Amino acid sequence: MAPHDPAMPCSDARTALGVLGRFLVLGCIGFGGPTAHIALFERELVVRRRWIDPRSFASLLALSISLPGPSSSQLAVAIGHQRAGMLGAVAAAVGFTVPSTLLMIGAVVGLSHAADARSAGWMLGLHAAAAGVVLVAIIAMARSHLVGPGRTTIAVMATVAAIAFHAPWLPIATIAVAACLGQLLSPDARPHDDAPPLRVPSRAATVVAGVLVVALISGSIVLSTLPDGGARLVAALIQAGSLVIGGGHVVLPLLERSVVDAGLLDQSLFAGGYALAQAVPGPLFSIAGFLGATHGLPGGATALVVWSAICTIALIAPGLLMLLVTLRGWHGLAAWSGAARSLAGVAAAVTGLLAAAWIDPIATALDWRSGVTIPCVMIIVASARLRVPIPVAIALCAAWGWLLGP
Repeated sequence: MAPHDPAMPCSDARTALGVLGRFLVLGCIGFGGPTAHIALFERELVVRRRWIDPRSFASLLALSISLPGPSSSQLAVAIGHQRAGMLGAVAAAVGFTVPSTLLMIGAVVGLSHAADARSAGWMLGLHAAAAGVVLVAIIAMARSHLVGPGRTTIAVMATVAAIAFHAPWLPIATIAVAACLGQLLSPDARPHDDAPPLRVPSRAATVVAGVLVVALISGSIVLSTLPDGGARLVAALIQAGSLVIGGGHVVLPLLERSVVDAGLLDQSLFAGGYALAQAVPGPLFSIAGFLGATHGLPGGATALVVWSAICTIALIAPGLLMLLVTLRGWHGLAAWSGAARSLAGVAAAVTGLLAAAWIDPIATALDWRSGVTIPCVMIIVASARLRVPIPVAIALCAAWGWLLGP
């Protein structure tokens, strides 16, 4: 695999600015979550603009969904890197993330001026909508990943373990065990097709990215021991973004445990932020901007923006750096059948972990006897079946909660 394809565009500032402008547009129109983002990238960047050929796109997509972190953002960074090198990678990350982060900051400011926002009926509707969105994601993942009794067994074991034990190391241990069990219980998994040569980072850039990943994870362990709530929030975001595979639909419900159980944010407010992340364009990881802005709100406008930026970087940076680290060796890994079996086991375990997170704390925190929860969950599930845009469904839930809530 050549480290550089002469046919690729040069990595210069002008090309990177074009990447920034295009991904700013995509960040403003990219509604619907990771699956919709991937389809949007293929239509706009593969078919229309021909920034990358279909086989290279498929290879980068396979890598993105196999790594921890935000899959659609990682794919954006990978395409940006193919287009304009490291400058293009940074430009894609910034362009795709900034619009949704700004919208989430605006949402926090709006909530701060809303009377009794945490108990308002429309917030209850958003809370129930978030539960419905996660439930739809679980169903979709189960259909895709729980193929055969072996993978289903891994998922059930992960669900039981996550419900029985709430240790912070449990997701990491579960994923490690599932990767091993996948070798035994996923015999039908197949390696990815051979991918075409891609532009890859230099060895120096790869080493720097690897060092930064290790530094972030190590630093998060130190931060998690500090009494300061902001430090522990950043630690939780780094660990969620660097250790959990499956994109926003998986990472965010699992992040809820570490944030809410630690008393860093109110349960209903987190759920409201999760639902808002579904309703705005761009990556679901924009909830980090919501969490940071909420934490920084008492300190004024400057603190609100700074904390939003810090938390957004904390959640998305580990996964994006891992992409750069693994890009050089992706072809060999993708061709190894053992990797496919391990990834199948990990995908099954992640489905189980997500199911456990839906049971506790998401479902247990809802008032199922109210006239808001069950109808709103049904609205989300029905909307997914009828292909109704998710922002429309969430708006309907907020309106239902406003009508029937306190």
